[in-house]
Amino acid sequence: MTKQILVVEEVAELLRVDKQRIYELVRTNQLPVIRLGERQYRFSAQAIEEFLQGGGTRKESGRDAAY
Repeated sequence: MTKQILVVEEVAELLRVDKQRIYELVRTNQLPVIRLGERQYRFSAQAIEEFLQGGGTRKESGRDAAY
């Protein structure tokens, strides 16, 4: 089974960037994120795939409210 939810380290590996860059993208609302409290983030594998397919830009949709 493919993972549906990713953690910061996994997203950083997929994007080939440092974890701090992922946190920066989250802070600036450039990366779709699921917030679990103030400091815990999870990422939908599907949303990250769409982010990559869109050339690294976040799609605006009604679904974004869940992130």
